[in-house]
Amino acid sequence: MDGICDLDSGIYSKFLLILCKGFISIKMGVMGMGMCKEISLPEFIGVTEQAVVLVVPSLDRNLSALFKRFYEGEEIDYWFNWELSTDCNSEYMVTLEIGWDGEEVIAIGFNLDMWEHLPVINQKGHLLLITDWKLIEEGIAAGMDKLGRFRPRVLLVRDAGRGMDVLTSKVADQAMFCKDSSKLVQLLEILQVNQIPACSLH
Repeated sequence: MDGICDLDSGIYSKFLLILCKGFISIKMGVMGMGMCKEISLPEFIGVTEQAVVLVVPSLDRNLSALFKRFYEGEEIDYWFNWELSTDCNSEYMVTLEIGWDGEEVIAIGFNLDMWEHLPVINQKGHLLLITDWKLIEEGIAAGMDKLGRFRPRVLLVRDAGRGMDVLTSKVADQAMFCKDSSKLVQLLEILQVNQIPACSLH
């Protein structure tokens, strides 16, 4: 993934501005515990003035029940947290785990090439999780159902940077006991970018 793609132009800007008013906004709840069977990687990462955008089509089936419940008018509490994980090749990965009552926990992974995006998520605050590529390619029309209602397959995670300070501590602790800590040190430096007090910047 070659840097953060800029969506703040033309049709994308207008689309996402409207999208930010119509997407799922479920309430922040108490952090919970759950087991993740698999980790899904974003196929696309973009940034707008309002949020960081992740396109993760592999989660569409996992989130179908959630979308259905929300659009039927149900209020849904959820939790999320940031974790340090390893993939099948024992490479370090940061995962964003999201869970809610009655459904399996989902996990979105950020590998080494994606770590540079973490400070931006922390800075922007909000995260848009899109599971339908058509919303990016075709715009608002792709979010309409057969009755003409706006029903985008999009999840809003508010204050998505919350918990990154805990993740930073976990990475620092792991680096202390790891023989080859070069990648962990790299991740630690990236995570600390937005954790420097504003008053110290001149």
